[in-house]
Order: sequence, then C-alpha cells, then structure tokens
Amino acid sequence: MEDYKADLYRQLRLIEIATGEAAGACLPDLLARLRHHRSRPARNPLLALYRRWRIRRLARAVDEARWHVEQGRLARMGGLAGRGPDGA
Repeated sequence: MEDYKADLYRQLRLIEIATGEAAGACLPDLLARLRHHRSRPARNPLLALYRRWRIRRLARAVDEARWHVEQGRLARMGGLAGRGPDGA
C-alpha cells in the first residue's frame, strides 16, 4: 500500500511540474493580451460590456496561470499545496 501511495504522489508531482511549465509558457501571452485590452480606450459603448467581461476573464486566467506556475515550483522543490483553505 505504501508503494502505491508513493507512486501516486510521484505522479502527482510530475503532473504539477508539467502543468506549471505549461502555464509558465502561456503566461507572457496572457499578460500581453490583458495589457492590450486594458490599454485600449472604449470607443463603442455597445462593446463596453464585452470589454469588461474580457478583461475579467483574462485577469482570472492570469491568476490561474500564476497559481499553476507556483504549484509547479513547489512540486519541483518537493512539496504540494492544495487549493483548499489551507493551500490557497
């Protein structure tokens, strides 16, 4: 049973590391798109709702990517933190 748990934790660490690396690769593009949407002035009032929605979605995606990058860094160092109240 202990071997099974050790193998499971090893696989979880590898998954976290891979996810963190993938999120780190996407993060510069997400930041550039968020900066682009925030810097453009709102010309069309009909698109104002879409722009606000898009900015919120991109900001959430940036936060999510940063969290995954941090989890990957923690997994590389040997620790894992969950998303629950203790890990987030």
